Amino acid sequence: MSQERSIRRQKRKHHRRIAGLIIGIIACALLILLVFGVILGKGLEPDRVEGLNADATYAEITLSWEPAAKASGYYIYATDQKTPQKIAEISGKDNCSYTIDEYTFDREYRFQVSAFGYNRLTHRSNEGESSEVVSAIYEPDQHAQKIPVLAYHKVVPADEQFNSSLLVSESVLEEQLTWLKDNGYTTLTMDEFYQWYQGKLEVPVKSCVYTFDDGFYGVYHLALPIFKRMDMAGTAFCIGKNTEGATAAFDPQEEKDHYIGYDVIEKSREEYPRFSFESHTYDMHNRVNGKKPALAFTYDQIMADCEANAKFGFRYLAYPWGAYSDTMQQAVKDSGYRLAFGYGPYKYATREDDPYAVSRIKISGKLDMDSFIRIVSGEDEAYDIGVD
Repeated sequence: MSQERSIRRQKRKHHRRIAGLIIGIIACALLILLVFGVILGKGLEPDRVEGLNADATYAEITLSWEPAAKASGYYIYATDQKTPQKIAEISGKDNCSYTIDEYTFDREYRFQVSAFGYNRLTHRSNEGESSEVVSAIYEPDQHAQKIPVLAYHKVVPADEQFNSSLLVSESVLEEQLTWLKDNGYTTLTMDEFYQWYQGKLEVPVKSCVYTFDDGFYGVYHLALPIFKRMDMAGTAFCIGKNTEGATAAFDPQEEKDHYIGYDVIEKSREEYPRFSFESHTYDMHNRVNGKKPALAFTYDQIMADCEANAKFGFRYLAYPWGAYSDTMQQAVKDSGYRLAFGYGPYKYATREDDPYAVSRIKISGKLDMDSFIRIVSGEDEAYDIGVD
């Protein structure tokens, strides 16, 4: 029995020694934490910020830089004045961008960024060395500030004779696009134009937008192959009611109106997204008691028409005949469309346009090439063929 008690006493002593050792280790750790966390109190000193870049667009200035080692976050400084002014603090070592959305175009802005290390115990930070100073200035003459949005209608075969200004030959269309490509012009998708309109995208001064109203099937069979072959962008505004069916095979001898069906819209969106299909309303391209629906319909009627078109996934709209009212604009906006297009006097689209009354220029199928060049280059001060 005495031997067993001795063994138990030895075990207790051993356990006490281990417990004492653990307590000692914890005490040392707390002492180290106290010294470095409370007495010294600052975070780790991060590396210098490198790779700072400032990009100015119409809507904003975006600063970006490379992640700094040992950084808990970053301080943004404006250095326009003699004394740098801290304008922002960003948390997170990998959050390496900052956007300024209020500034004037004609002023140069200068910035620096420094990283800081953060001490969670004392809530104190240790700031590292600042980056080099970078400047940003928006130069309007280097980017498009106005863009011609061209409006066409029916596309017909190259050898077809016609009198209506609403028709355009595929050969004329190809000649125009070839000239644009050869002379350094950019044709914008509808999404690109929308981003430009918002000031989120800068595009070359030589930019334009191609649109086709009504959704005639010649746009798919004749125009789209040209756009694809030349890697150009365009948009067809389709009447929803006519889009319900399938697209007929092209017959150059067939004078009857045929329209683009949703079958080829889905196919084209997947195969060539640079040519988009959007709304020309569902069923508002008919006169009601001699009046254009846009001027005669109530808000609820217009909303119902927009709802009928929702299944096609349209995000932009062109008013039939270019006609709209305050009621029409409000309903189109409330239906979730991003932009809506009308006609009007000769005018390039600008970022100051009402988003639900964006200007377009009607292009006659009889327009000669010299006149077309003057229009897209901005040389003509006035041009309006009065298409109804």
